[in-house]
Amino acid sequence: MTVRLTIDGQAVEVEDGSTILQAARQNGIYIPTLCNIPELSPQGSCRLCIVDIEGSDKPSTSCNTPAKEGMVVRTNTPQLGARRTEVLRLLLAEHPLSCLICPGKDHCEECMVTLRKAGTTTGCRSCSKDGQCELQVLVRTVGLGDVTYPTRYRGVPVERGDPFFDRDYNLCVLCGRCVQTCESLHFNSTLTFTGRSSGTLVGTAFGLSHLEAGCSFCGACVEVCPTGALSEKTRKWDGAPEQEIESTCVLCGLGCSMRLLSKNNVVIGSLPGDGQLCVKGRFGITELVSHPDRCAAPQQTVDGRLMTVSWDEAIAAAVEQLSSCPPGGFAMRLSADLSSEDLYVAQKFARVVMNTNQVMTSARDAYGRGMNGIARLLKNAAQLDVLDQADAIVCLGLDIRFAQSVLEPMLLQAHWRGAKLYTIHPGEHSLSQQADLWLRPEPGQMPAMLTSLARQVAGETPVDGGDGVAHLAAGLREAGNLVILLGPEVLREPDNDSLIEAVEELARLTNASTIPLAAESNLAGSLLVGAYPDLLPGGLAASDADRRRQIDQLWGGSLPEPTPGDEPSVLYLIGAQPPASGEAFVIYQNIDQPLDGQHADLLLPAAAFSEIDGTIVNIEKQVLALQQAVPPPGEALPSWQILCRIARAMNAPGFDYASVEDIQAEMAELIASYQAGARLSMDSLNPVFGTNEQPLQVPRDTYMGFPMTRRVAGLRGLPGMVSKETDHVQTD
Repeated sequence: MTVRLTIDGQAVEVEDGSTILQAARQNGIYIPTLCNIPELSPQGSCRLCIVDIEGSDKPSTSCNTPAKEGMVVRTNTPQLGARRTEVLRLLLAEHPLSCLICPGKDHCEECMVTLRKAGTTTGCRSCSKDGQCELQVLVRTVGLGDVTYPTRYRGVPVERGDPFFDRDYNLCVLCGRCVQTCESLHFNSTLTFTGRSSGTLVGTAFGLSHLEAGCSFCGACVEVCPTGALSEKTRKWDGAPEQEIESTCVLCGLGCSMRLLSKNNVVIGSLPGDGQLCVKGRFGITELVSHPDRCAAPQQTVDGRLMTVSWDEAIAAAVEQLSSCPPGGFAMRLSADLSSEDLYVAQKFARVVMNTNQVMTSARDAYGRGMNGIARLLKNAAQLDVLDQADAIVCLGLDIRFAQSVLEPMLLQAHWRGAKLYTIHPGEHSLSQQADLWLRPEPGQMPAMLTSLARQVAGETPVDGGDGVAHLAAGLREAGNLVILLGPEVLREPDNDSLIEAVEELARLTNASTIPLAAESNLAGSLLVGAYPDLLPGGLAASDADRRRQIDQLWGGSLPEPTPGDEPSVLYLIGAQPPASGEAFVIYQNIDQPLDGQHADLLLPAAAFSEIDGTIVNIEKQVLALQQAVPPPGEALPSWQILCRIARAMNAPGFDYASVEDIQAEMAELIASYQAGARLSMDSLNPVFGTNEQPLQVPRDTYMGFPMTRRVAGLRGLPGMVSKETDHVQTD
């Protein structure tokens, strides 16, 4: 049902229940506002969105006044302008004015010059939000030229103690956006109003730091702040970005939508796209892809030192080693964070150019004996929207405060809706306080607990359960729609094979949906493109005769037979870290230098995800697009282009792709419906991985094998977490 009304002489039609402000926005009519956020319920606190309604003797706030049939609204009369001006003056009586009403503000940028012969900018800039501040827009729109009230500077100290953003509440206008966003969109209560009357401020209860107050550092408060009260440390003085590009976060298997912000061909920040981001995607991207240690040119080890060489020299060195390497002496290790196109070309390179199946991702080592189970879980994984209908949710080893925290609002919303929330975790974690039941197995005992739980659900005599397990079993028997979430750490446990089998049995007994929250961004894609000795493109077993014939015909050659690999004499690493020692010649292709203590004979600079076009496949089996936001630094290239250069230099056919679209077209011949936006079936996936007894315990917070930046890593305090220094980050 719709209603029709007139706004400033323009007839408009909107859905019944819309507010006047929503009706105006939907029809391109501007009404000033400061406190309103479209996704949240209106507050009406700033009083700037007042309008005149015919028949009413006083102005109304348009953000919380429903649009009615036949209503006649005026948004910009002289009387309204005078009222808005007065409201704005009152707001600015407690806000620094230098960048708002300075008579020289219109020519400020062109006056910031210096006589010094250096790249120095001078001027009176006092606010990091200059040029991006909503107050500036309002002052310009309202036409405010002065503030006649005595100004009051709060004089509170700037808070710089937390890792990702500074807080200068001297610039706060108490609009309440940050408080409302934290409470209503993220189901958190980190922020609140403190003090009373003229001493009112935004802050945390009891003066705690954000870290102590339970903040997950999603950055939503920074994004909605209309002033410079909240400012991101890494781009505090960078100004407005020149470009925003929609892409996909590659720091875990969720594949959240993100906007990459760039300036001068450098990524300076990231914001959520359609949804939210966790602390890694929101605050970790800039330091990861714009770090000064990025590889920008090929290098070769000469007399124990890496020396810069040309691409021609680097390709020639690679060809020399690869041409003399027998198939059994070659091994390729890949990161499961690579794009599907990079992974596809890499496995094709191993099979066509090097005539071997010895190609795999680091996920194979990380998951050890459980790799077959991980593949089965991904094949049968449910979509995240099953949480909306869940009656009960069981979280296994899931701590989502600082990684995959976008799930926390979903879980809390389901809990508040009435779904039971159960968590099984050996230590304190993000769901400890909210869960209806928290079971704490001893380290290594979760598989036994799950087996006991499954037997109790089935009505069998439990081996060892205890009251907690019995209580949980009773709850699961009553649940109509059960969802089981498996956290990234629990998926990498040494006994993950038995744990996954227990989960699968429990899911069978309860008809539950299961969702494995893999840490790798493109684990599903790596399986589908066949980036393992045991799999072919399409996810079929390497022994599948029909698929082998199809690939032979498509590639114009003959696939190597599945054979075990020898100790490699040439080790080609793409996004994977080299060993500390070994006899193999190491070709290292990555975005950054090797970590301390690691050796590479030939270093090939690769482009990061922010510098390429391509796709990944998330845990929901959806193909998500990566879009280039900036060019690669220096001479770095997309990984598939480097492989194709080497393959062509070795006279190998089938590596003349001109673009990622060419690669995708070939992939679609082997992976049905492969294109950005598609949701794929993994029914053809036939996990037949051989035995790998001991998982390689690698840090969870990595990209292309590199640990996250110092500030993100410091939140988790993971043992053995190594990170680069961040001296280039401006924090004041």
